[in-house]
Amino acid sequence: MTTVPSTPLHPTEDVAPPVTAAAEAAARERLLRCLLRETGTPVTAPGPLRLPVPGRPLVAEVTVVSPSGHHGFAAPVRDEDGRPVEHHAVVDAVLRAAGGDPDRAAGLAGEVADSAARTARYLAGARGRWADRPSELSVLRGHPFHPTPKSAVGFTDADLGAYAPELAAEFRCEHVAVHPQLLAERRVAPGDWGLEPAPDGWPVLPVHPWQARWLAGHPRGAELLADGWLRRLGPRGPVVRPTSSVRTVAAPGAPSVWKLPLGVRITHFVRTNPAEHVRRALDASALVARADPAGEHPGFTVLLETGYRGVAEEQAGAELADGLAVLFREPPGADLAVLAGLLEDGPSGEEPALARLLRAAGGGPAAWLRRHLAVATVPLLRVFDRHGIGFEAHVQNTLVGTRDGRPVRCAVRDMEGTHVARDGAAAALLETGSPLLYDREEAWQRLRYHAVTNHLAHLVATLGRVGPVSEHALWAVVAEELAAAGTPSATALTRDRTLPAKANLASRLGGHGERPDYVEIPNPIQEAAR
Repeated sequence: MTTVPSTPLHPTEDVAPPVTAAAEAAARERLLRCLLRETGTPVTAPGPLRLPVPGRPLVAEVTVVSPSGHHGFAAPVRDEDGRPVEHHAVVDAVLRAAGGDPDRAAGLAGEVADSAARTARYLAGARGRWADRPSELSVLRGHPFHPTPKSAVGFTDADLGAYAPELAAEFRCEHVAVHPQLLAERRVAPGDWGLEPAPDGWPVLPVHPWQARWLAGHPRGAELLADGWLRRLGPRGPVVRPTSSVRTVAAPGAPSVWKLPLGVRITHFVRTNPAEHVRRALDASALVARADPAGEHPGFTVLLETGYRGVAEEQAGAELADGLAVLFREPPGADLAVLAGLLEDGPSGEEPALARLLRAAGGGPAAWLRRHLAVATVPLLRVFDRHGIGFEAHVQNTLVGTRDGRPVRCAVRDMEGTHVARDGAAAALLETGSPLLYDREEAWQRLRYHAVTNHLAHLVATLGRVGPVSEHALWAVVAEELAAAGTPSATALTRDRTLPAKANLASRLGGHGERPDYVEIPNPIQEAAR
């Protein structure tokens, strides 16, 4: 899908210099973590660390050593004589070290700058409004191992103010009436989608306002509008807020969450809903509704995509169909918070919301972690062992419910990322050609990455940083709980020497960010269990 070119942001013009510096420091930290992880460079102690970059030597000051790679660094990076090195020079050096095509590296350097500029605006906008900020609005800096965690190619500066969750945006979706003969629809589970038909009874589609502009300018879209197959109804329905994913929106108390297509490249791919993604989400939801794996685990739930609505690809063409298909998701309820938002520091370095939960819960980080493992990690592993179903439970897809600060509930969302082992029990419930099916080793790799390398490692690193217990000691708690669980997957995690991690930097430079390479990293669970 073609995107509208973005207008680069210039944070020094929009926010105070200290905020720009903080955003650039966050960008460097993510680049350095990527570089060290993807080159296998060990970090064993705080202090000066010579970076594995070509040309003049660069030295970073390590302030936090993390067994899972969530290292912290002091600003600035310096040369071997102790002189500060400018931010853009550090970025260029890291990209050269990671290899790849020089032209692609130059383009990525621009996106790194753009991502940092957007981060600066988010930090500035959230200052003074951190306490009790909704978790979906709190992911200000983004993925801790991504070179462009806040990239949004296609959004202008004005679009950010209108549509960015980090800026507490809210809006009404445009609605488009679809001729019944053009409609494409599939339902796999009961649920109210929260849509009112057009006055003449035609079915309607909610459309992101940005996407409505795209539709009007799309040749086939303009043609269908002119010929009366599609009719724009304007903004209607409830005021919605985007979730941390930007393109998925929800209104308080609404019966459905809308996963909208959006022709903007967020992090590393354009967030439309291609036919294969729609099928994956609905095949997974139908499977989960039938097998009910979560029903075996009190406190663990899966939020289904109950169906989709769009326009028929045969008549509209693939690009337009991808750009209008909407997935409808079960609402999570107001008592759940996205885990990614609980782990983020505030815009001025305030403690993350997780620290407040720890104080409310009492008992310390180890006790909190044990409760989280019981309602989240162990159920994920048991579902995989019994059914062969793995969920894409990274920190932005994991919702946590607490009572008196303690974890009591976990919900997983976004069924498009579900994967099923071909030899698992659930595979028999799928068609042979379902895109959900993977060889067991690949399904196991995906589960380990999302549930452990991404989700659990981020949580444990944050607990170790905000509490009185070290990260290494907390990994020992993980090892104890997994050993006690005794399932095949849990046992394997205590014995495997490595874990898979996405090589996001190398993958972006290689031009295949949507299908990232993986590297193997030391498994802190196995190390703690020795």
